[in-house]
Amino acid sequence: MNQAFRAGLKSGSTVVPTFIAIFTGVGIAAAVVGMPALTTLLSTWTIFAAPAQFAMIDIAHQSSVVLQIITVGILVNLRFFVMSLTLVALFPPLPRRRLALWAQLVSASSYLITFFHSRRAPREELFDFYRGVVVMSFPAAVIGTALGIWFGSGLPALFTFGAALFLPIYFSLLLSSEVRRRREITAVTLGFIATPPLELLLPGWGLFIAAIAAGLVVGRLRE
Repeated sequence: MNQAFRAGLKSGSTVVPTFIAIFTGVGIAAAVVGMPALTTLLSTWTIFAAPAQFAMIDIAHQSSVVLQIITVGILVNLRFFVMSLTLVALFPPLPRRRLALWAQLVSASSYLITFFHSRRAPREELFDFYRGVVVMSFPAAVIGTALGIWFGSGLPALFTFGAALFLPIYFSLLLSSEVRRRREITAVTLGFIATPPLELLLPGWGLFIAAIAAGLVVGRLRE
């Protein structure tokens, strides 16, 4: 275990409580609509993205068309394709098979933590650092999902909604120590303000739409 990997474990530990809380909401939401426990756990293992999972659970509750459910999950998760391309550009040259294996576990948190770490760490250390973050955060998501399934519908539906809205608060705190320029501060502020009402109007899509809107606005600002 090298120093970069240990540093990733340490940074990844900061997201563990948040991941457990958010994915507990995923498990509860799935239990409320009657989704089988195994299916819910597999969704976290294979999708590993709470916004997409909330959206898919909502669609599954309204429709049994598998293609429609899968399409929603793919559309919400397209942002990870861009994140993966960005990380590959930051990492040192690595075999494609190895990159593909770990690309499956990209999350908004592992991307942001690694991206900001790249500002002050050598390129050669970034992949091991990223792996450390994932090793800490992914099990937390699985544990949270299992807890949510176990609680089932015993908790009020408001908790599920609150877990979804916890995301913008968490990301604002995560970014608070890294944002320095006016554009970065504006993007975080807009995302924090816009996500809750958008998530309320369009469950599962609020964070995604808020991110696009904030990007468009910030892109027009001058430093």
